[in-house]
Amino acid sequence: MKKLIKYILSIVVIILIGIILINNLYVNSIDVSEKTVIISTCTGEMRGLEMGVSVYAGYNQVPLILSDKTLPTQLAKWLPGYVKQNNIKKIIVVGPVSAQQLLELHLMNVQVQQVNGNSISSILTKIADNTNDKNNDTLIFTASDPMAGLLGAYTRTPVFVTATNSTYDSAEYLDSNYEEYIKSHDIKHVIIVGHLPETIKDTFKEYNLTIEEISGSTSEEVSENINNKLKSEGFLNNTTRAYYGFYGELPTIVPNVIQDNAMLIEDSSGQNEIIDYIKQNNITEVYITRNTKSDYIQMEEEDYVSSDIINQLKQNNITIKYLTRNRTLDEATGLYDVKIISVENLENQTTKQETIELTNNIKTKPPLLSMLTYSKWIDSNNISATIENNSDNYTVKWSTIHPYYWKKINETSYYATTNTGYEYNWNYNGTSWNVDYIFNGSKYYNITWVENDDNSWTEIQPYQNYTWMYDNKTWVCFDENHDLVYHIDKI
Repeated sequence: MKKLIKYILSIVVIILIGIILINNLYVNSIDVSEKTVIISTCTGEMRGLEMGVSVYAGYNQVPLILSDKTLPTQLAKWLPGYVKQNNIKKIIVVGPVSAQQLLELHLMNVQVQQVNGNSISSILTKIADNTNDKNNDTLIFTASDPMAGLLGAYTRTPVFVTATNSTYDSAEYLDSNYEEYIKSHDIKHVIIVGHLPETIKDTFKEYNLTIEEISGSTSEEVSENINNKLKSEGFLNNTTRAYYGFYGELPTIVPNVIQDNAMLIEDSSGQNEIIDYIKQNNITEVYITRNTKSDYIQMEEEDYVSSDIINQLKQNNITIKYLTRNRTLDEATGLYDVKIISVENLENQTTKQETIELTNNIKTKPPLLSMLTYSKWIDSNNISATIENNSDNYTVKWSTIHPYYWKKINETSYYATTNTGYEYNWNYNGTSWNVDYIFNGSKYYNITWVENDDNSWTEIQPYQNYTWMYDNKTWVCFDENHDLVYHIDKI
């Protein structure tokens, strides 16, 4: 019987995929209508594609979602509700995705189109070839700098990405698809954003192209030079807003930046220089597009915006707003959060502030340790965890990120690892837990959990303290202003 059911389901899937293929799936352009979402692949051999795609999402001011060949779980769980709530009519997929993913998109009752090819260059030249409302005599080239996408979006100029070998690094030679495009389109001028090999520049010279280079010693310097160019060409007039972020999320927020006629600045922690630049350009409001390290509950990679810079902005009377959640598990979930929030902000969606009142506050270990004693949890960002215990060896399987592996050494010592080089040593001294974060044998971060007389815990981060309370069903987390910023509940 089970085999029959599987066979029937397989037939249904094949029929539905056939319907999708017949239904005008494959296209050569990004044809945007008012209620459109663009999904761009951005991993593997398509790493860097999103920089070129952000141009079209940007100047059309439609949401851009970055994906693997299947949507990450955190985005996949969120997207159907967003599509329904905002009456989305079309989803354009750029790059290769799985047949199952195409089917899932089609089942959201929207028109699904796909621009595909066997390389980044084949996809980006195909789109440029079939786009009418663009700069026809100029191209922007970059290895993978997201600021190139911003420049392209403001000026409606195609961005061609030279990243290769599943990295963000440029190929040594210009791709033949790009060469063919230059030869067949009366291109006169190229703008290089960031650094490209001399071999590629030599190819431009062979075609007698004028070459303009916009670079810098830091990502922040490149950002400033791009913004300065835009201002000199009549863009960013009278703007008082800037978006300030890390790297991976920047292509996603290009539509927000264009919609707000704002600047975009990529963080490189050049604190004094960026504060001066923002003040000189009369910016009064800055949107932070990546978490600070104190926001992460269990940080791995140190992908964050410096709290020092945020504090300096506040001290200079700059209004700070955030495209981040107050707390998130780690830099991966934080990145997904930003991608969701930036899309929702284009539709002016708002998130309702939650309130939770605990009936009592029981004595237990800090939340990440206490969680090990129960099998299923879900947090306020809709991320769930399943916990398996095998003789004090625990596997914590989060729904949107890789598992963590924990070992209870004794009542005062725990060890956790991701098996990817990241380790966490928890040690109790009678009043507090000290947690060392270690990568490849070297400590790179430390936090402390202090037990309070009322059974609550204070989580001491470098720039922020948090208070946690537990009633045997829900862990709640409050910031220093006593605002509820996160909770995690038993299922």
